[in-house]
Amino acid sequence: MTSALIKKAAKKSNKDIMVVGVGNRLLGDEGIGLYIIDNLSQIPMPSNVNFIDCGCDLLDLMSYLNKPKKIIIIDAIRGGGKPGEIYRFNYSKLPTTKDETQSGHQIGTIDVLRLLKSVYPVLADSEIILIGVEPKMLELSTDLSQEVKERIADVTRLVIEEISPQSSFWREGEKT
Repeated sequence: MTSALIKKAAKKSNKDIMVVGVGNRLLGDEGIGLYIIDNLSQIPMPSNVNFIDCGCDLLDLMSYLNKPKKIIIIDAIRGGGKPGEIYRFNYSKLPTTKDETQSGHQIGTIDVLRLLKSVYPVLADSEIILIGVEPKMLELSTDLSQEVKERIADVTRLVIEEISPQSSFWREGEKT
């Protein structure tokens, strides 16, 4: 399924779990969120799940919102770990200080989420989960680094566990 089809399908539906890929496929590991969305869109999922390719603009998410119960955002996140390290954050448990966890976009992912929550009241009751992968290479390339590429299956599994929590082994704040 192409990114355009993922976006088109998402705008027409009213589903309560949104899985959002963020990134730029032309900047190496920065595209990991989009590759994960592509991977997930090939796996049979419950009918209440939407897959959205937001590209580089997480603010584009506003055009898809319809009072989701859960939003899962996948992005490259510079958290200071080893390349390929996976992070999981629950938005409601993040400190209210300035966003120190940066994505490769002009504004930090957490800052965008704060902005969306403040201007879009339907998100007030939504659970927002951010899954990040520590990038190695953020330069002009359509390929992922080997370290990040090797984590695609792990991130895919983590997202599936977020969609179906009864199968989850992940603990809050854990890195892998």
